[in-house]
Amino acid sequence: MKKRNWRSKLAAGTAVFMTGTMFLSGCTSAEEDAGAGKQETKQEETTQDTEITVYTSAINDDEYGQAFKKMVEDNLEFKVNFEAEPLLYADTVNKATTMLASGDDSVDVYFIDEIMQLSFMSADFLEPVDDVITEEDLNEFMDGYADKFLKKDGHVYGVPADFGGILFFVNKKMFDEAGIAVPTNQEEFIEAAKALTKDGKYGLLEAWDKASHLQDNLNRWCLMFGGNFYDWTLDGTKEAIKFMYNLVHTYGVTSIDNLSVDYETGNQKFTDGNAAMYFQWASASSSFAEAGKYGDEIICAPMPAFVTNKTPMSSWMWVVNKNSSKKEAAKEYVKFMATPEAQAAYMKATGKFSPTANLRAWDDTELTKNLLTVEEHKSYVEDNAFEARTLSERHSEYMDTVTGTLQEYLMDEISYEECLEKGQQQIDELLGKN
Repeated sequence: MKKRNWRSKLAAGTAVFMTGTMFLSGCTSAEEDAGAGKQETKQEETTQDTEITVYTSAINDDEYGQAFKKMVEDNLEFKVNFEAEPLLYADTVNKATTMLASGDDSVDVYFIDEIMQLSFMSADFLEPVDDVITEEDLNEFMDGYADKFLKKDGHVYGVPADFGGILFFVNKKMFDEAGIAVPTNQEEFIEAAKALTKDGKYGLLEAWDKASHLQDNLNRWCLMFGGNFYDWTLDGTKEAIKFMYNLVHTYGVTSIDNLSVDYETGNQKFTDGNAAMYFQWASASSSFAEAGKYGDEIICAPMPAFVTNKTPMSSWMWVVNKNSSKKEAAKEYVKFMATPEAQAAYMKATGKFSPTANLRAWDDTELTKNLLTVEEHKSYVEDNAFEARTLSERHSEYMDTVTGTLQEYLMDEISYEECLEKGQQQIDELLGKN
């Protein structure tokens, strides 16, 4: 079976920081514009003639895509039209923000990530769905996730669709040939990275491009050292930042050229055997599988425990446009998409082959057939390794400013002390502490 290289939902945002100002100003203007979120849209009665439009990842025209569309048709008593999101994450953000800020009602349901979710809830773009999504429904998802990203002022504003974590991928072939065990802690990690950095290859590959992926890796390293990438005063955060610098300048186990590497480039480099270890979102497994290397040459190993073994997890989610004139039908679609059956079918239909956000599906071998990294995610959950990301409504600006400061330090343009001071000042400004 051919695994499509899906729109890197967390990787294709290589230009997301450029949308930050537009993104936020769109939200602000919408709150001030009485036409965007303040007026009550006249509702249409749901009948067999009702049609709603869902803004989603492209549905493939294959057996999985056809099966998903038939499932939707068989379970909902109205027609669902799917509008494909742009391939680039930044374009998805721009289009959704522009439409919602203008009060556009042509799309009834959106498929968005956590950054958009927080901003759209704050801007009053979304319709509450707690009249159809119950606490019992939410209990089928990761503990605490709904409270962090889906709830505001006592209301629920969506349901998560998929589940993805940053996993620890290793090139088992390189480890076996060197006679080295896969590392389980910080000391073993450094020693393995050093030993496997040779012959033009590195022990560790990092995707550090400033636009999006540097902040992902900063987040993960901070978690591993017991810090928080939104608080640079913590010892764990300081250690993580210094460790990232040391990886290049002290240990020499990864390249400063990583600052121009995004996930798509990184996935290819790792597939080609240019490095022995790689921390990446689970979506990378699709690339490795396409190359015929996942599960054999490339495997997912347990997250090594530094101070902690924590690693970020994330979801995209289904939400209802507050300006939709077909909210009742839109909510029915969202309710249906919370089920494990619909979530598994959707993952396959879009070529993502990722685990579902509904954890109940993970123990159903029929539903999870052909989905990638389900067992790996189950193992990480059992190890209590996953942690929902810390984000703010202005995270797009974080990716432009704060990680820019980190980049300066990694390139030896500013000192460690200057990096910490400048980065924390920028964070305080974003969080309104200055």
